[in-house]
Amino acid sequence: MAIEECQTYLANNGVSTQIVDNLVLTPITPTPNLDPDCQIFIGYNGYFDGSVMHATPVLPPDVIVPLKIWQRQTGSAQQFSPMNPAKDGLRSAQPGSVFGEWEWRQGAIYMVGCTTTQDIRIRYEQSILDLTTNAGFSQQTIMIPRSRRALGFLVAKYYALARGSPQVPAVQAMAEDAMNQIINREIRADQRNPIRPRGYRSGGRVDGAMGGSSFR
Repeated sequence: MAIEECQTYLANNGVSTQIVDNLVLTPITPTPNLDPDCQIFIGYNGYFDGSVMHATPVLPPDVIVPLKIWQRQTGSAQQFSPMNPAKDGLRSAQPGSVFGEWEWRQGAIYMVGCTTTQDIRIRYEQSILDLTTNAGFSQQTIMIPRSRRALGFLVAKYYALARGSPQVPAVQAMAEDAMNQIINREIRADQRNPIRPRGYRSGGRVDGAMGGSSFR
């Protein structure tokens, strides 16, 4: 519970620690269903081609939500082309040569079917798998850098909460302070990338010695 709360808090504040890129799902075979009401999907249990459920390709269990998706024809060795997330649902259309757009719902990536075999490349937010009940906690690696203080305070909060301790708000505040320190490091790292604004005089001249038009 402490790990889940920490990860959710950080993700909601823009920390990209748990971002996974370049997951390729292949092959996504053509749909045999050419009706415009057909939608295919890839989920945690496999691939539905519009008629039949297949065991593969399948989403990894650590996918929380896809962020971006690209596509290309299987075996083409071409660059992946970006797909657009659907707005207010997938369009009604007969399957074409590409998917075109995608929608994330009910724990699966939904698309209009395709008449060619395709690959998709996914960038997604990753969950940290639950620790097993018989795990040796001292031997576990939690993939949230520098999170020991935050996780320690969160564990203490749940321990205190289960026992009706009045210290829950204080421990929660300490946990949030520790998590905010992780967020601040991420912000400072982003700020190291210089962004140079376009010069005021770029693209023209000012009047006076240069003889150009005046900007006001």
